[in-house]
Amino acid sequence: MEEIKNKFVARQAIFDHNQNTYAYELLYRNSLDDFYNCSEPEKASTKIILQNQLYGDLSNLCSQKKAFINFDEKTLLANVPLVLDRNAVVLELLKTINVTPDVIKVVSDLYKKGYILALDDYDFSPKWEQLFPYISIIKVDREDIPFEKIAALKNSKFVADKKIKIVVERIETHQQFNMLIQIGIDYFQGYFFHKPEISVGHFIKPVKLNLLLLFAEVCQLEMNFDTLAEIISQDVSLVNGVLKLVNLEIEKNRVEISSIKQAVTFLGTDKIKQFIAIIAMSKLSSDCNNELLRESLVRGKMMEYISFSPAFLKIRGLAFITGVMSHIGAILNCSLEKIIMDLPLAEEIKTALVNKKGLLHDALEIAKHYEFSDNQYEPCTIMAKHDISEEMLLMNYHDALKWCCATCP
Repeated sequence: MEEIKNKFVARQAIFDHNQNTYAYELLYRNSLDDFYNCSEPEKASTKIILQNQLYGDLSNLCSQKKAFINFDEKTLLANVPLVLDRNAVVLELLKTINVTPDVIKVVSDLYKKGYILALDDYDFSPKWEQLFPYISIIKVDREDIPFEKIAALKNSKFVADKKIKIVVERIETHQQFNMLIQIGIDYFQGYFFHKPEISVGHFIKPVKLNLLLLFAEVCQLEMNFDTLAEIISQDVSLVNGVLKLVNLEIEKNRVEISSIKQAVTFLGTDKIKQFIAIIAMSKLSSDCNNELLRESLVRGKMMEYISFSPAFLKIRGLAFITGVMSHIGAILNCSLEKIIMDLPLAEEIKTALVNKKGLLHDALEIAKHYEFSDNQYEPCTIMAKHDISEEMLLMNYHDALKWCCATCP
């Protein structure tokens, strides 16, 4: 087995019809510039799993959801899937597989052992019929398969008889999502939930506007603790949350708290910023997909970790907030630029999110480049510019996922 020096893994959510996260597909690459660059990318993907012993950390990586993992013919025949917990994974059989008697036997044995098996990028080839008795999930690519053919597959007898679930990939709009719901598709994958659908006359509810103003206050380089205390005092859940945090610290420091302002001041800038961000975003995102909240927090934490590198020390105090705010347009179903420009935010944040300039923007672009598989063919010149290593970014991403898993409501 040849050495693979740099091993990177990201994830993309798979949703049910209520836009709840059902699972994550793991996305592999050996650098931030592209997917594994060799003649057998699927084989390389599986090697990355094994060489990192990723199966030992799947629960954190996938936030206790199932992990969809690709397998090619050679790794199937080598019984590589057996190293993975059958309760934690879905084994995706790639379309490059030749359906030989040996492959059928391995797939049958995995099925008998309780593994969930999926056909990836199903192309309607007759060769797959021999594997249908062992398949629980079929994935189709919306860009490759016409809508009418997807509907016919969902309504076919063998899918109905065996209760096979259908996952449709590359969904880009809510219209596509709603059309697929109408024909009974089970699971959905794509970037449709990131994009707001803004109607004429759209406005932000007053309660959420107050939360945004609170959020804006913690986005300042120097917070006004009097203003923070006044806003927090008007919301019982915020008061309760602040006091819980204080109680944890008081056990160590034996301090008596007599006011909300004292509590906020006692917690200090960093803790209160992250607490307010998490609580405010949780309430702001109550009408949207929970995955957006998780992605916002992961991105914010990843940017905070990036800001510890020498090149980004100047923006450390704003990195977390900027990453979280970068999703606010989709969360509130409104133009990001309109929200940002209407709020009294630090100029550095406005420059990063609206004008797409400055150190904060560079840190944001590095975090986004890692997240999205659509960037696989674009060189990440910003990393080289700021001397950010791939190994460090991998560690930042996984640490951010673990933090979010422990923190996200």
